[in-house]
This record gives sequence, structure tokens and C-alpha cells, in this order.
Amino acid sequence: MLDVRADFPILERQINGKPIVYLDSAATSLKPRCVIDAVTNFYTLHTANVHRAVHALAEEATEQFEDTRRVLARLINCDENEAVFVRGTTEAINMVHRCYPGLKRSVTTAIEHHSNLLPWGFGPDRHIVSVDAEGRIDMDALDAVLAGGIDLVAVSHVSNAIGAVQPIKDIIDRAHAAGALVLVDAAQSAPHLPLDVKELDVDFLGFSAHKMLGPGGIGCLYAKAEHLDKMSTWMLGGHVVDQVHREGYTLQEVPHRFEAGTPAIEAVIGWGAALRYLAGIGLDNVHEHDRELVTYARNRLSDIDHVKLIGPTDPQRSGSAVSFQVDGLEAHGVARMLNNRENIMVRSGFHCAQPLHESLDLLPTVRASFYVYNTKEEVDSLAQCLEAVIQFL
Repeated sequence: MLDVRADFPILERQINGKPIVYLDSAATSLKPRCVIDAVTNFYTLHTANVHRAVHALAEEATEQFEDTRRVLARLINCDENEAVFVRGTTEAINMVHRCYPGLKRSVTTAIEHHSNLLPWGFGPDRHIVSVDAEGRIDMDALDAVLAGGIDLVAVSHVSNAIGAVQPIKDIIDRAHAAGALVLVDAAQSAPHLPLDVKELDVDFLGFSAHKMLGPGGIGCLYAKAEHLDKMSTWMLGGHVVDQVHREGYTLQEVPHRFEAGTPAIEAVIGWGAALRYLAGIGLDNVHEHDRELVTYARNRLSDIDHVKLIGPTDPQRSGSAVSFQVDGLEAHGVARMLNNRENIMVRSGFHCAQPLHESLDLLPTVRASFYVYNTKEEVDSLAQCLEAVIQFL
């Protein structure tokens, strides 16, 4: 197990004399001190806009900003010009939808976050492939849809709602064999798993900084260089243009032509600190830590009467979240009681995956999600608090 809790200042906080037990990292992660310091350092010593002025502060800010792109490219094994800064995974997906030509026929799955369902629309040219009770995609159904002609497969690598990990390389290979492109929602995998976009041969991949120890409001769209060359810009203004004349304009090279206006400079710089922090731990070690916690949590919760676990039973197919229901109690009620009794902070509801709940005939669920700073002792606290609540049923 990792021992990094001292790096996260918020874990020193107490509410009503008790420590917090933060089990909601699938929604957003806590921030280590190095990230907080990086943002503070920018505001304190380097505040300036990037990519424009030639004075010292601007050059310092630009260097720190672009260093994050370099670290990011190394992390996922892409070229720097293939990493586009966006506001987050949702914007990355919408950018592909709006800017890449010819994506008329698409397929998603019933397990997707709403952000990877809604952009692709509804109607005869959009297909939704079903999943089973453990979140496994029906690969035969996917093959059947692909055989009918599809332009794009849009799929999440790891479910935010029930933690199911998809065989993403197999999906990519099948889609490519059928002539389709693939977009992967990696919001729940990039923070927890080593990703190599070249090895995966993925066309598009989006993820967010705030789920991997970084600030909010920034993320990345990876796209193969040949795809970026085909994409239109979806915002015009400062920085995306090279020259502007009365008669027209010329665009910057990629990726800058897609990054209009003043970016979230401090968030990008803070993300760089988060990425270096994760690289120092090693994403293989992060993954092993998550798997150990999820295995322990499923074992602990499965022994509690009236608790029903949802999602994968095999830890090898599970991400960093465990979802469950409590007989006779509504999900929000369970979450509120956990919070009120022991400061245990979990997510409750449909988790922006309502079609999944409907397809599996599930009421809203409770989700405990883990990251590098969580411990088995916190899992024990969750189990003990649930046992205390359930004895009143």
C-alpha cells in the first residue's frame, strides 16, 4: 500500500472533531501540496499571459505551461503536438463531435457517462450497445453494429458508475478492422492506469486533470496528428491565428489552433506538478494500490447483511470504485448518514449514468471510490458505519 497521506493537506482537517474519510475520488481527487504550491508559486512569482509577450514573466509562464504538455506527452506516449489542452473530458468529446468531419454513424454503450452519450445524439444513425450486470460490453452486439457500417466508436475505458474496466485494446482493434475510428473516455483510467496511446492505436482519447490530483478546469484531448489536421477549429480568437488581415486569416499549427483565448494557465501548471507527482509514484503502483483497496472493500462489504454490491466481481476487471445498495434505504439517505455520523464522503445517485441504471433495472446506487491517499482503515470505517446504520433497519 502507498503511504502518501502526509502530502495532502486537506486530510489534516477535522469536522466536528473527527477526520474526514474521502471516498469520492471518481468525482474529483484531492490535491497534494506540490500542486497547491505550484499554483501559488505561479500567482506569487510568475503571473503573466502565455505565448504572446517577450518579457521575462511571460517567458517564464510560457515555459512552465508548455512543460506540462511535455510531461503529459511522455505520460501517454504521444507527440507534443498531439496533446490539446481543453477544459476537461466533456469538452474533449464534444470537440471531436463538432470538429472532426464525417462522424455521422456512431456507436456508444449503455455504460457511458452522459458526457459520452449526449454529444452523439439520438436517432437511426446512433447505436447503444448493451452491457451485462457486471458492466461487460456485449462484444457480439458490437461486432454486429460495426458490420453495418460505423464511423466512430465512443467508449469509456473504465465506468465511473460501477468501475467496470473494458477490454479497450480489443474494442479498438475490432473497430479499426471494420473501418471505424475510436474515441476513448479515459477520465477514470488515466489517473489510475498506465496508458500508451501508440500501443493502443487509439484515435482520440480524453481525460481531466481534476481527477488525477490536478486543478479543475483543464484536461487533454489526445488525437492522432492526421486527425487533428482534418479537424476544424471550433473557437476563433487570440492565439489560434498566425496572421490576421482585412481579407482573412491563417491558423497556427496544431495543437495551438485549437486553444483559443487565454487558457487556464495556473491550472495547466498545477497539472504539471500533479503529473510529475504521479510519475514519481508510478502508475503501475497506483493501479496496484487501487486494486488492493477495491478487493478489500468488496470483501468487507460483501459480509454485511442488506448490502448488495453492484458491478464487477473480478478485481482484475474493476477500476477504483465500489458501488452498492442497502436494502430498505435510499442511496442519498445512506450517503447522508455516512457523512453525518463519521465524515465518510461518498457519491450517491445515478452518477451521470442513468441509462446504465435503467438498463440494469437499478435504483440509484452509493459509490465509494479510492485513490492513492486512501487506506484499508478507511474501508473499515465505511464498513463499520454501514453496520451501525443497518442495525436500525
